Amino acid sequence: MITTEMAPAPDIRRIKMNYLNLKGTPKEIGFQCGKYFAKQGINISDTLPPSTEERKKYSTAVKPIYKQKYPMLLEEIEGLAEGNGCNEEALMTFLLSMYTYTAMNFCTCIAGIDENGHPLLGRNSDFLIAMQSMYSHSLIQPASGYAFIGNTTGFVEMEDGMNEKGLAVGMTFIYSKEKHLGINAGMIVRILLEQCKSVDEAILLLKKMRIGSAQTFTLADREGNRAIVECNAKRVEVIQSDSVLFAVNQFTSDSMKSYNPIGIDDMESDLRLKTCREALSHSDRLSVDYMREVLSGKQGFLCQYDRSRGGDTVWSVIYDLNEIAVLLCDGNPSRKPFKKLDERLNR
Repeated sequence: MITTEMAPAPDIRRIKMNYLNLKGTPKEIGFQCGKYFAKQGINISDTLPPSTEERKKYSTAVKPIYKQKYPMLLEEIEGLAEGNGCNEEALMTFLLSMYTYTAMNFCTCIAGIDENGHPLLGRNSDFLIAMQSMYSHSLIQPASGYAFIGNTTGFVEMEDGMNEKGLAVGMTFIYSKEKHLGINAGMIVRILLEQCKSVDEAILLLKKMRIGSAQTFTLADREGNRAIVECNAKRVEVIQSDSVLFAVNQFTSDSMKSYNPIGIDDMESDLRLKTCREALSHSDRLSVDYMREVLSGKQGFLCQYDRSRGGDTVWSVIYDLNEIAVLLCDGNPSRKPFKKLDERLNR
């Protein structure tokens, strides 16, 4: 069985996300982020797991794909290393191979329309608590591209977010034993937020993109469109419905089920899927309060982890795409409250 590498639980009272406001060119944004952590005495490359020769070779091989299609991501990594004073090669290796070689990122996504006609996207991020103090919530205003708000357990890449045009994206990771050269899940979320203003645009870009990792993307926009895209290096499957959509750490479409891993610790993905089906399949509409109940585990198991195992829900978020508003729970929503953030995106 493949298992996640868990570490002892830190003191929950001392943990909170980093809140960043980044603006400028890719290199400037990376530099600002790196400098932020440097001021806290953190050398980012020292926090990363040791690079294997296999991951180094993969990163070297995939780098030309980024350089040709998305050079701004490489520039931001360079700026991040420069601002932080850390090892750029180690950082590049980790970020370009992330989601292709890791089996530790788990989450739940929900998308629907509330009683006021507001499109909503909610997401629980389930991950290692040992690194929880490194996770970030960022307002990013790039010199070229759409401004967005997003959350990440890493750097440069994003795991959920909403941009100024009212497109929201949330990913759920799916472990794959096969290694393919291509853009990885977190980098894809970042690209979609910066470059797409609608679900249709995001789907079109995904179908054209060279994808390296396996994952689902839950998409929603302010026009009420929503979709789940199940995809890997070999296939892209789009699921659209007027009902509430949800995704966990497994493929559910008939065409993608054969790509699901066997014998992996996926932090109760089956149980979370069962909860979503029972709590959300009865209606095509939601409310913010009800989505908060579901994400908080009040309608069945979704975040009630035993922190002693080293993993937990490290944040929960609800995006209101009509209001361009964010409700964020900085921690596990079964224990901590959601708070409305006072952030401004250009529209």
